[in-house]
Amino acid sequence: MKRQCQYLSFLVFSLFFFVFFLQHASAEIDSQKRADPFTRDECRYCHKGPQKHQIDDTKGPWCVPCHTQHNVGTTLGLKTYFKQLKRLRSETTGEALTESFILQKMILIPAGEFFMGEDGTKKSLGPRHAVYLDDFYIDQFHVTNLYYQTFVNETQRLAPPHWNAQQHPRKIANHPVAFVSWHDADAYCTWAGKRLPTETEWEKAARGTDGRMFPWGKKHLKNHANIYQENIKNTTVVNQYPQGKSPYGLYDMAGNLFQWTSSWFLPYPGNKVPHPNFGKTLRVLRGGSFYDCSNYRCGISFQTFNRISLLPQTLAISAGFRCAKPAISNHNLKKENK
Repeated sequence: MKRQCQYLSFLVFSLFFFVFFLQHASAEIDSQKRADPFTRDECRYCHKGPQKHQIDDTKGPWCVPCHTQHNVGTTLGLKTYFKQLKRLRSETTGEALTESFILQKMILIPAGEFFMGEDGTKKSLGPRHAVYLDDFYIDQFHVTNLYYQTFVNETQRLAPPHWNAQQHPRKIANHPVAFVSWHDADAYCTWAGKRLPTETEWEKAARGTDGRMFPWGKKHLKNHANIYQENIKNTTVVNQYPQGKSPYGLYDMAGNLFQWTSSWFLPYPGNKVPHPNFGKTLRVLRGGSFYDCSNYRCGISFQTFNRISLLPQTLAISAGFRCAKPAISNHNLKKENK
């Protein structure tokens, strides 16, 4: 009888401890799932060392809050994930196998007002409203695999999963780097002496001041962007579509890959329609991609005003980025990223 009581007490204590751990883990989810695993002390051992592929991240006490099934959601395009990785590693696109850079220039976007958002579309995209921005610089192209390789070499950051042994596939050296999280993109831009653009900056750079629907104008034109409807089924060289440039001369502001921004997925001023995903949990991406956007439930995704949102730790088959930097002190930037 005494042994049974001891066993029962042990079970009760174990249950109490387990419940306490779950509550503590749940409280940590919001902060930990936004943490950069390459800079957070308790994550760095697993994510940077030679043992990074050997640890069961569903069991370690520091891993569970970020890697449980409820929170993982970190690889999008899952149905075609391995097929696309194989294609990205092996498929030639006809470009020369060369390590030459497509020189990354930064374009000055002049200060001034433009109209952001759109009425009569998805509720998260409106209302259309005027925004003033100070002048700023933004990359003319996506960050390419070749540029990202230099960053990986210098920082020892874990390379995207379609690379081989920390080396980018040479056949796609001048394609935009994919399968990078928001944390990866933010770290790269910081390393390069830049930052991610806000979504407001991104939209002005793509749209200009005349309210156009696409970077090249008001009508959808074929052969102007690497989008799903063109059936290319892969990324393309970042300077392949000069006819699709934005008013300021930026490439791939529609298509190739979605682009991370620094902004949280928040309602625009004057938007009173509740949305379950509004808040400081998801980061905004812009621009559309070659991949079937219906997988992300974002419809026709390459208009200048469209926005989607993902958890910042997500690695997506269609997510890349470009960087920006202020030309002068920008109060809009400080306000938008609080």
